[in-house]
Amino acid sequence: MFKNALHIPSQLLAALAVLFPLALANAADFPTRPIRVIVPFVAGGGTDLLARFVSPRLGELLGQQIVVDNRGGAGSAVGTQILAKSAPDGYTLGVFDTAFAINPSIAEKLPYDSERDFVFVAIIATSPSLLVTHPGLKVRTIQELVARAKSQPGKIKFASAGVGSSSHLTGQMLMTAAKIELLHVPYKGAGAAILDLLGGHADVTSVVPGSVMQQIQAGTLVPLAITGTAPHYTLPSVPTFASVGLGAVNPGQFRFLVAPAGLPVAIQKKLAAAIRTVLEPQEFRKHLSDNGFDVELLVDADARAYIVREIRKWRQAVKDAGAK
Repeated sequence: MFKNALHIPSQLLAALAVLFPLALANAADFPTRPIRVIVPFVAGGGTDLLARFVSPRLGELLGQQIVVDNRGGAGSAVGTQILAKSAPDGYTLGVFDTAFAINPSIAEKLPYDSERDFVFVAIIATSPSLLVTHPGLKVRTIQELVARAKSQPGKIKFASAGVGSSSHLTGQMLMTAAKIELLHVPYKGAGAAILDLLGGHADVTSVVPGSVMQQIQAGTLVPLAITGTAPHYTLPSVPTFASVGLGAVNPGQFRFLVAPAGLPVAIQKKLAAAIRTVLEPQEFRKHLSDNGFDVELLVDADARAYIVREIRKWRQAVKDAGAK
């Protein structure tokens, strides 16, 4: 009755018997060397900022150095592809953001599968989007920006972190909601967009508040509006988009720790537990909040479910915004 049963060679069984305990031992010892964390943007943006806040604490907890590796390009797709093709051993990780969920809807073809090629270790934080301008544009409010854009269609340069980034979608949503036309100028990350904005080569951009707080305090950038249901406590005088009749401008941002598909479950759980410990201290949570990040920790299956929902949500949002 068992003649059709699958026959597994004794040599293979013997090999598996040796390898399985080794895999468990490797997971228990992990990590034994430095870890690389890919940020798929140039340095200076919100995702880079969060990675550099979290990495030293995570490295201290795991007993190994963690090196942040900025790999910007193609709206985060370059760095994302590098991670997808890396060995799934826990020594190459990524800190990604909302662009990961947007890209499947905005790119003609991606060199990876967003749902199959990754292990989503943990959702780390959410953050609002802040619209800022260069003082040389001589607008001090969002209403003045909209009026200027209507009088000069296609003249105001909107810098984004790249095609498909949350800042790109914020600009698209603003154009749709306010019925204005801006000139989209994509960069390899928010840091590059901010630098050109500071130099007066761009007019407006959308960022995480913490990445430009010093410039706002120095008067070299002017905040105009922020996403969310209420003003952020670090910028209490800056109105929300909703409060000025532009409630459709509310893309939302999230950031997460990710690994290549095939990561051993034991290492995934060890990393998720370590992230939980890193985010526990109240003073560190406040430090993140002061820089525009609100801790929202989800791990394992909950993290995957969150990402999958975001990918599906952005399909409709991209269609509504008319982003290309």
